[in-house]
Amino acid sequence: MAHEQFFYSHHLENNKLIIEHNEHKHLSRVMRKKPGDMIWVSDGKGTSYQTEILNIDQENTTCKILKKHPQFGEPKNRVSLAVGLIKASHWEIMLEKAVELGVYDIYPLLTQYTIVKGMKRERGEKIILSALKQSARSHLPILHDPVPYTEFIQQKRDETTYICDNQDDYSQLPIGSDLSNYLVLIGPEGGFTPDEVTLAIQYSAHPVLLTNRRLRTETACLTALSRLVV
Repeated sequence: MAHEQFFYSHHLENNKLIIEHNEHKHLSRVMRKKPGDMIWVSDGKGTSYQTEILNIDQENTTCKILKKHPQFGEPKNRVSLAVGLIKASHWEIMLEKAVELGVYDIYPLLTQYTIVKGMKRERGEKIILSALKQSARSHLPILHDPVPYTEFIQQKRDETTYICDNQDDYSQLPIGSDLSNYLVLIGPEGGFTPDEVTLAIQYSAHPVLLTNRRLRTETACLTALSRLVV
């Protein structure tokens, strides 16, 4: 299926998938698909389907499910990012590439050094959906609402948590295991303050070093995912 086109729909009825709205328009008007064509559809909830198009009308496309593929295209573990908000152009690059690399969820953080206080949610979600289809994944990562750093850190979590900081005496971020799920905290431009790092450690985060070089926030995110996702 390396060159198959992926589409997205979570509308399931009687062993049929209904493709609607922009996905339907793209399928019928841009890709010029026809009844009888075979396509892949991701439901964004962890399953992808091999399907046959049964009908295309003005409002939607109806597909017959031929085979289910649970967790298709998904990593063996779950790695989420909690990231200080950065400029929109850099943020959007991070979203796209993080999804391609297998990120599970994304939590925007409002930290001491955060300059950007908001994000364009609708555009962010469109980028995530496009990256899901491009990378043939079955789980649609959730882009959460921005949250103050302290509030986020104090929430109880089950994942192994790492906070990335540029201190030479920290151990490097380890290679991930398929037996563990992870959350990685990455600061905005300027990184985290010493107090923010201390607070994270108090709530069981492990301080780590990504490299001995200074990385942009979006580069740090992709580096962390490359090491932990398996």
